[in-house]
Amino acid sequence: MKNSYLFVALAALALGSCTSEGFVGENEELLKETKNGTAIVFSSVANQNLTRAAGTAEDAQRLGYTFAVYGTKTVGTTTSNVFAQGEYSSDDNTPYWVWYEENSALSTTSNTHNWEYVGVAGNKTIPGSGTFSLSSDQTIKYWDYSASQYDFIAYKATSTVAPTISNVTTNGFKVTATAEQLAGLYIADKKVITEKNNAPGFPNTNIADYIGDVVQFTFRAAGAKVRLGIFETIPGYAVSAITFHYNNTTSTTNAGLDGSFIGASTGTQEFTVTYDETTKKAILSGASTANTTYFDFGSFTVSTTSLLGETSTAPTWATGSPDYTNVLPNSSNVGAMTLAVDYTLYNATTKETIKVTGAKAVVPSNYMKWNPNFAYTYLFKISDNTNGTTGTVGTSPEGLYPITFDAVAIANQDATEGSITTVSTPAITTYQEGSVSSAGITYAVSEKPIYVTVNTDGTLATLSADNTKLYTVAEGTSEAELQLDAVTKTAASGLSVLSANETANSTTFVSDKAVKFTPSAAGTYAIEYTDESSVKHYKVIVVGS
Repeated sequence: MKNSYLFVALAALALGSCTSEGFVGENEELLKETKNGTAIVFSSVANQNLTRAAGTAEDAQRLGYTFAVYGTKTVGTTTSNVFAQGEYSSDDNTPYWVWYEENSALSTTSNTHNWEYVGVAGNKTIPGSGTFSLSSDQTIKYWDYSASQYDFIAYKATSTVAPTISNVTTNGFKVTATAEQLAGLYIADKKVITEKNNAPGFPNTNIADYIGDVVQFTFRAAGAKVRLGIFETIPGYAVSAITFHYNNTTSTTNAGLDGSFIGASTGTQEFTVTYDETTKKAILSGASTANTTYFDFGSFTVSTTSLLGETSTAPTWATGSPDYTNVLPNSSNVGAMTLAVDYTLYNATTKETIKVTGAKAVVPSNYMKWNPNFAYTYLFKISDNTNGTTGTVGTSPEGLYPITFDAVAIANQDATEGSITTVSTPAITTYQEGSVSSAGITYAVSEKPIYVTVNTDGTLATLSADNTKLYTVAEGTSEAELQLDAVTKTAASGLSVLSANETANSTTFVSDKAVKFTPSAAGTYAIEYTDESSVKHYKVIVVGS
């Protein structure tokens, strides 16, 4: 479910020489510092192609044509500000700003790839909005080869109303923002540079994290995003109405789900930004002051003229669109999420309706950690293997029981499958990294494994080679049909129980609580789970080529 938004800024080195006398206006004090030395300059390139000498205007546009950079150097035991206004502070510092000027590369010593940071206070011309206001004078900066270490951080807020950023140090900063404001904030991975290149060229294009080489920033979105979709695969019927049960109420117009939603808190929240010691990626912590027990994914309506979607690549989406909703990130969220619905089955030919009540699906907590720079898709499948009832909840049996004549097989076709939680008890959830597209979820033959978890009301079952099996089945086989002895299931190899925790994207799968397999061929697979009462449960997984 990962949908990363990465932007890269490069700090290249240029060997100092005589420069244009007009590149900073008529300010002689600034000009005196540009005559010689090895200057630090900036460029922007898209991360998809780091070998490019310079980025495009589109890359710059994604950052709003500007970004803030704060940098220090350490000589002996003394740390000094380099890219900052004023002296070094361990509590708060004012960073430099870098702005984009079209077709200006190599016009000054401090600009080799259309990015400039040297200038007097005032408006600077940039594309898009046209101007960028620099609040203070900024001078050119040179590498100091006596330094043992340089530290750089960078960020850019692109939302119309920017979040409040304070306490800027090389260890991080504080940001106060709403979900919408945080969605427009991009934070670069921290750069710590200690090695030296003693022979930099002009302009230098080496990307090796050396003093004297290109300094490369990778920007990542600070916000998280979520979306929810539902589809059905019940043969002969469509779903023409859904009622959601959440927060001790019901709704026929909004998709509300119960759970523990730290990241769903509304209003302004304060985050502390730090950096992972190994990856140097930004970590946002200390977020919400409020914890909500439900989350409204947005408007959700179906009717006899607007029926529920029928595949995982064309589900019915909350809000009526596959677009994501911005939420506050929170990696420490530990609550499961519960979908509880009633729905109406509808036959368009006969106009027959069947009311199903008390259907429920639980998404385990390991799928509920909303991390920065991730977009999460939650799809629910309503099938003939439902745990709802067509009679009275608690009295009538759960499930749909087909009317059959001499055990006539029921046709069912679910053309695509993905990271989907079945509306059944227990709920079986499957996930494959890279399966999400703008249209929905599709599994494919890949080097990435498909992970499987089984849960009852959010509690993950312990899986083993004895209670969890993998089969291949005929195309069109449904979960309900697999309960019939006449259905052919062919044992498939490759299913293994996790012996240690594994993480795919931002989702962690716990040892003994998940199994995985890597599909080597397209086709229809079935997971069989046998519970403690020796009852078998199935999940059909369709894998494309």
